[in-house]
Amino acid sequence: MLIEHYDVEVTTPECDLESPIYMGKVKIPADISEALPYVNASVEKGEFLPGVPALVFRDEGRKYALRPHEILMSNITDKPEAGQLAQRMVDKINRIWEDRENIEPSFASWEKPKVLDILRLLPGTNCKECGVPTCMAYAAKLSEGKAMLEECPVLSEEECADKLKAMRGMGL
Repeated sequence: MLIEHYDVEVTTPECDLESPIYMGKVKIPADISEALPYVNASVEKGEFLPGVPALVFRDEGRKYALRPHEILMSNITDKPEAGQLAQRMVDKINRIWEDRENIEPSFASWEKPKVLDILRLLPGTNCKECGVPTCMAYAAKLSEGKAMLEECPVLSEEECADKLKAMRGMGL
């Protein structure tokens, strides 16, 4: 087992000290650097920086950052939730590490699409049917992984099929 012990801290984001949402930090005595390429191969859209080393990805609506001796977690509501999420991520990393002989490690990094590249492919109607006021705001949410293409009803129309295909090719 790679990670046997860890400690969990819950903090307020430095940019908003009154935020009701917290960040979780899992301190790990063991160095998990060698596991990062295997975890990267097992997650979608991982941003892997082998020189650092660090791996950033989303899982179940939260953003995780893995570094040699820590796991950072976003969108935590309280300490009990942080403990549950930490245990789940530690279990996931340990499972991947134990199965590493069956996993091709990945040193690739997914690059999130640029907002303007997405905007060029959107219908440009600013219809608000996606739940945000403008196509630019929707493009920004898509780039950050906080929206889905299916939220834009105009994209499902036949005349947008090529644009939709291009955006799916971007990993959206």
